[in-house]
Amino acid sequence: MQTVDNSEVKFTSLPADINDELRNIVHDVRRILTTDRSQVIIPDLETEYSGSTDNHWAFEFGAHQSIRAIIAEREQQLHAVSQEISGLKTVMDLFNNLHEQLVEKKDKIKQSMELHKGFVSPLWSLPNEILSEIFVHCLPDDKHLSLAQNEAPVLLTRVCKKWRGVAVGMPDLWCRLHLNLKDKKNLQQQDNLYHLCLQRSQGRPLSLVIDCYAHQMLKLRKFLRPYYSHHIASISIPCFRGTRKVLGEFQALQELTLDNTTSRTSSTIATCLPILPLTVRSLKVIGSFSLDRNLPPIPALTHLTHIEVSSCSLSVVLRLIRPSSNLSSLVIRQYTSERIPPVDSAQVLTHTALQSLHILETNMSAASLLPGLFNILSLPNLRALEVSASQAWPHEEVKAFLTRSNCPLENLSFGAKIVTTDEQRAEYVALIPSLVVSHFVL
Repeated sequence: MQTVDNSEVKFTSLPADINDELRNIVHDVRRILTTDRSQVIIPDLETEYSGSTDNHWAFEFGAHQSIRAIIAEREQQLHAVSQEISGLKTVMDLFNNLHEQLVEKKDKIKQSMELHKGFVSPLWSLPNEILSEIFVHCLPDDKHLSLAQNEAPVLLTRVCKKWRGVAVGMPDLWCRLHLNLKDKKNLQQQDNLYHLCLQRSQGRPLSLVIDCYAHQMLKLRKFLRPYYSHHIASISIPCFRGTRKVLGEFQALQELTLDNTTSRTSSTIATCLPILPLTVRSLKVIGSFSLDRNLPPIPALTHLTHIEVSSCSLSVVLRLIRPSSNLSSLVIRQYTSERIPPVDSAQVLTHTALQSLHILETNMSAASLLPGLFNILSLPNLRALEVSASQAWPHEEVKAFLTRSNCPLENLSFGAKIVTTDEQRAEYVALIPSLVVSHFVL
């Protein structure tokens, strides 16, 4: 016979605040452990048949009766121990349930303790004006809000009543929004949250980044309709066929980014440009695009002050900047290759308003972009020129460009891959004595 001895079990007194259910269970368990049941008795299951190696008992009638009696006894024993196991499992389940409740109670006590610790922190005595400034710096780095529950500004509204009041009362926290219509999880809840966010902006100019599929343009128009008149000042939107109808309704738009990276054709941009609102001052096009020679006039170009384009030809850029008489800043990225024929003085494009020119990440040959660009442009008010390209530097063309432009250039910056000599840089400074020449790394 084998036993498990629990005779050394010692008990401490129960806490005064223990609930009645737990107190009763503890008393029952103590009673079990302090009685004979604290020793689990393993019965002697050996019989005269246990050591037999053959089955000759099967042929003796008396043995049959004896064996059947043993089986009946074992069934009773099995039933009894099963009952004990079931009873013990019930007690264990109760303990597990109570353990979970106590853990939850502990967590709530800790939360309450931390909350009240915070009440004596200097943070709670800060004026709302300082809290407001802190909240602005809590916004995500990309500035356009996804309205995630664990990020500002939504997270700020869940800390305490005071913080919620300050955050909700700051329209500047809710003015920049990333609207993702591709996320179909809890779509109605998401729509409600977006509209709540836009309401909290209290009429401030909105900046939106739109992420959607082509077939969702109608839904997007319905969503934006209450804000078309004067609220939306900046928007980044995919360029599809339906984008044209969305853009046509803006009445106060100042900054527009057209994302053409998901479009199947490079001509989609051309359908949007002629209907740009006349209020737009900044135009950015992401992805490749082209402009047909028969494209109708684009009235909004005359009002633009900033253009940024990528993956297009030099002729497209010239078509954009030629009528843009107020353009002061131009950024060119990742050009497609295009041969530029020799240019005479009559073909030079003089742009008197352009002050900043950035040519970045070009992937063309030396005989294409840079020489052609510098040969065809004259920029008499240029103050900053920045170029990054993995090609030979067209020194003579640049020197002729600076001479022709006779501009007050202040900064000439080269990317790390552009190699120039001391003599070349000295020639630029000789043309413009106040010029600062430097290299930068993207």
